[in-house]
Amino acid sequence: MSDTPIFDHFFIEADPDQVTGERRKAKEMKRSAWWKNRLGEGRCHYCGGHFSPNALTMDHMTPLIRGGRTSRSNCVAACTECNRNKRNLTSDAWKNYLEATKGQNNA
Repeated sequence: MSDTPIFDHFFIEADPDQVTGERRKAKEMKRSAWWKNRLGEGRCHYCGGHFSPNALTMDHMTPLIRGGRTSRSNCVAACTECNRNKRNLTSDAWKNYLEATKGQNNA
């Protein structure tokens, strides 16, 4: 996505072993009742849209590659489009981008 803020593309990647471990934790978390309840709500954390549970994915608000952890406070349900487009942006950077483009789309 070329419209994302340039400053957000520069970061030091987390240790690959740490990322692998966190991905393993994410797989375990997806089997939990807590995660199933998040999916059951059917709402994308970013765009606020309503989706069927199988149309939502787990997103790490602070991406694993940026040192984020797999925890209840860092994992949210996101629609496929938001999760794919967010890429390695932080949650705040993505929300700011969505707000900025919302005004442009209504013009």
